[in-house]
Amino acid sequence: MIRPHPHIRKARAQRRWMTRSEDLLWQALRNRQVAGLKFRRKSPAASFVVDFLCPAARLVVEVTGPAQHRKLLEQRDAALLAHGYGVIRLARERIETDLPGVLSEIGSVGCRRL
Repeated sequence: MIRPHPHIRKARAQRRWMTRSEDLLWQALRNRQVAGLKFRRKSPAASFVVDFLCPAARLVVEVTGPAQHRKLLEQRDAALLAHGYGVIRLARERIETDLPGVLSEIGSVGCRRL
């Protein structure tokens, strides 16, 4: 039996445990609902498992909570940028209070990257 890459196993495990804001955003992003962009949730990108990935636009959307360390997030974003990915980092609170604005931002950035 061929075992999947560790990043794929980690991504599959993380799909089972999404936060409320991640789930809310996923319901809005799935099935090409935003600007016709196809997103994957909890997907491997570079050496990370990212929250949402649009492979065609090479766009990563990350949901950030208050407890995450800013310096580590900046290093992660820099590594993703070095691999050619665009990164949008969104606060959980913003997703829950301004979902239409968030989706508009994701759609406009995604369309520019195509």
